[in-house]
Amino acid sequence: MPPVTYTINEPRFSKAELKVQAVARRRANNQLILVPWTDFRKAYEDYPYWQALVLWVRAVMVTQDVIPSWLVTDLQKRCPRFIEHEAPPREPKLMALHLSEWIHNQQFGYAKRHGWVDALTFYGVRHPQSLSAWAYWEHCEEEWQRKLPSSYPSFEEWLRLAQNYNPHRVTSIADFAGIVDRYVEWKIFSCWLEPLTKAKTGLPKRIAMELERRCPGFQELNDSNSIARLRKKSRTGRHFMTWIEDHFFADAKKERCLDIIREQARVHPHYARIVQYFKRWNKSWSSNPTLEYPSFAQWRRTAENYTDE
Repeated sequence: MPPVTYTINEPRFSKAELKVQAVARRRANNQLILVPWTDFRKAYEDYPYWQALVLWVRAVMVTQDVIPSWLVTDLQKRCPRFIEHEAPPREPKLMALHLSEWIHNQQFGYAKRHGWVDALTFYGVRHPQSLSAWAYWEHCEEEWQRKLPSSYPSFEEWLRLAQNYNPHRVTSIADFAGIVDRYVEWKIFSCWLEPLTKAKTGLPKRIAMELERRCPGFQELNDSNSIARLRKKSRTGRHFMTWIEDHFFADAKKERCLDIIREQARVHPHYARIVQYFKRWNKSWSSNPTLEYPSFAQWRRTAENYTDE
């Protein structure tokens, strides 16, 4: 069977739209560093579920002029007090919008109170499962407007179908998310290693041993010139990630989905947060490179717990 060709739709944005996106990204990245990673990760992993609920309601209401009683009953169970206090009875088409606002205020109110809800929204909608739900919503809207379904799926059924919807023909959205997470882990490892590859001294032995353990064959432990050779590469980090891709993501490369994985890693909040910490830490370490270099586990733990006060 020939390899599947993966493509990314790249919409053309005006300069004004690109500027707005850049501002939103900067705001999100600044907020990421306000909260420990473990707290943000929990909200980030919860986000696709609530995003899917909003999209399910939106898909149903696009073909309805009034709110179906079964939908009211369902939402009363899932979102207590929303129907009674927030749902617009005279504007049923705006129900999904009001539900989204209610979710941000109630389910993610703590993020709003602590100043990082914009980061959660920015990265939450880019979660692989959120993207899958958006793609499935578009599919349902098109199909249901063309032919009204005899019955609507429950939210659980719709969510299951959305999570397995593969617009890019990836084997499994869950598996794809796992692959992206592994790629992000290597990007983080690359951040930790980068200052040493630019230093004028060789790798400390314990760091070289850790590198060899994780990446056997990448460099020779006893060759003091190995790092010097790396510096001659156009970009050390890119050289390292190319080696990682060749050795640990060969299947993804063969199936031509590596570009999608790279893009998803680029907009992953874990990597974005590490980059924010790395900029601060690298500036401090570069001013005093004689300090003992932390192990990867120590550096990562500190990075994930670090917050700007």
